[in-house]
Amino acid sequence: MIKPGDAIQNRYQVVRLLGSGGFGAVYLAQDRRLNRAVAIKEMDAARLGPDERAVSEQLFEREAQMLASLDHPGLTRVWDYFQEDDRAFLVMEYVPGQTLRDLLRGGPLDEGFVIECALQLCTVLAYLHSRRPPVIFRDIKPANVMVVPEEDEETRRQGDKGTSHSLSPGLPVSQPRFVLIDFGIARLFKPEQPGDTLIIGTPGYAPPEQYGHGQTDQRSDIYSLGATLFQLLSGQVPATVPPPPLASVSPAVSPDLAQLVARATSVDPAARYQSVAELRRDLLAVARARAPQAPGESRVVRPATSPYQQAPNPKATTVLPALTSTPRRPGRSSPAAPIVLALALLAIVALGGLALNAFGGTRGQSGRATPAPQPTVAPASREWLLPGAPGTIAFGQRYPQGGFDVWAATLDGQPPRQITADRQSYSPAWSADGSRMAITRDEGGGSNVYIGAASSPGAEQVNPPGTSARYPSWSPDDGRLAFAIKQDAGSPWRLALLDLATRALTVGDARDVAWLEWSSRGALAYSAAGAGGQQDIFVMDADGQPRNLTDSADLVEDFPGWSPDGRRLAFVSYPAPDQLAERQIYAIDADGGGRTQLTSGPGPHTNPVWSPDGKWIAYLSQEGSPDWQVWAMRADGREPRQITFGAQRKFYLAWGP
Repeated sequence: MIKPGDAIQNRYQVVRLLGSGGFGAVYLAQDRRLNRAVAIKEMDAARLGPDERAVSEQLFEREAQMLASLDHPGLTRVWDYFQEDDRAFLVMEYVPGQTLRDLLRGGPLDEGFVIECALQLCTVLAYLHSRRPPVIFRDIKPANVMVVPEEDEETRRQGDKGTSHSLSPGLPVSQPRFVLIDFGIARLFKPEQPGDTLIIGTPGYAPPEQYGHGQTDQRSDIYSLGATLFQLLSGQVPATVPPPPLASVSPAVSPDLAQLVARATSVDPAARYQSVAELRRDLLAVARARAPQAPGESRVVRPATSPYQQAPNPKATTVLPALTSTPRRPGRSSPAAPIVLALALLAIVALGGLALNAFGGTRGQSGRATPAPQPTVAPASREWLLPGAPGTIAFGQRYPQGGFDVWAATLDGQPPRQITADRQSYSPAWSADGSRMAITRDEGGGSNVYIGAASSPGAEQVNPPGTSARYPSWSPDDGRLAFAIKQDAGSPWRLALLDLATRALTVGDARDVAWLEWSSRGALAYSAAGAGGQQDIFVMDADGQPRNLTDSADLVEDFPGWSPDGRRLAFVSYPAPDQLAERQIYAIDADGGGRTQLTSGPGPHTNPVWSPDGKWIAYLSQEGSPDWQVWAMRADGREPRQITFGAQRKFYLAWGP
């Protein structure tokens, strides 16, 4: 079994598993020779029966050969193919992003977004159909379309010098790129062949001719694209052939677009669009009819109900879902004929955007959690850019080869600066005046807390020798330091308070203490085990008496973060210790009232920290990305936006002056 750290062909070092299926897996790996990330698709023939093995090996090798012959920005590139024993490997371009299926978890998508998607996919299909012989994809569906955010699109263009392919005319940089993935059942069109050799496809998206009623051709791909558009606009899986009229399931869809989808999904191939050029022509006509007439009328917002749902007024608003890189666990598939189920094993996706991470959606407490509206803007074109936001965010950053250091970034788009260089430091904490910093450092089989100047925080260890300590926080007068401490590997983490003047150390009774933070009003918030065993947020005021602020017997709550005025506390909540993927961010008043849910989209989201002026909350999220990225939103949950995009994993944030 391949494990992280293994080297394949003594060249590709496996970073992590992205996804797996019945007979293989997909891994994110680092090409050590060319120093780039790749996706490696593995087929293990030893797991297959004799009847399945021959077909699977044939399709896998054909996929490699077909992809190697293609070159288009809407397709993934293949760089290597080889075999070892009973396993075959396909080394492909690693494309970060989400699939359309992931975005559909929030409901129907906006018409403007869907039209742009359809236009780009028409361009990709036109390229495939123009090959000699034509390439018929045969498996267009939301799960096989990656949505790549704008920065990755620009990176791709910069790296493709010498290859010129237009997407849709006038596509602005802020638009995403759509990429077709998984060529496992694509085929070459043969005019003399009366029917397809293999009957294979995904029910609901595949036209009748794909199931033994003739040979598939470019009109088959048009049907599948139409069925996909039906789902994007309605939020419903196309369970019948053809799908029902859009007007009957989604009346808000414009009549012209609904008519276009109906024609594309006609049962009779002769009644469909005969080429993607015809389909694209009508899509452009619909797009022009929707275009705003006044300068500056078009804007990018997130709908008021869900990050990915149809906007209330689709004719006046262009909605782009918040796009990053990542992947969610695939949903339940539609029933399929036995041959389809057997060969569906081939649909292992070779992209990081399909990693099997859990998706968001948190069970809140009845009457206490109210999701906030979620408008958004397109991601910034540069990392660490949040115009007008003050202060500096310190954070831990993990190296691909292992280890981590503390970095710090201002929010003006400048690259972050490195604070430590020992590959052992994380969880930074700013002193109130910003002149000093505390950190956690892993060493000697445990961890210790150090303090020092903000530029060199590792000067002095503050926890006693022989103990382990982590997660420091400064008191508002910078005279004391709080952290979690334990005596040995078998003992629980407890709350420790250190007087920095006298070095007197007080250890409390709270058990399983995790993240903690001191407020400007002198209240210390920390997460610890509550009476029901689940983790709650506790607050200890100046009198030294802790009170359970959240008292949630059925929820796990962690990562408290105070607003600068000490009146509100942001924190993370999720259903159970083993459901980390469902973490969402909430806020609550210092007295325990006014509990509000700030995030609601696919996550997980965690580690909220407030800006010094109280206007922003930065947090970590895997929304659409296998890598933890830094996001920021308004203090009430509005306008979430991604502010980092690199592959380096960020963790443990601290926003200082």
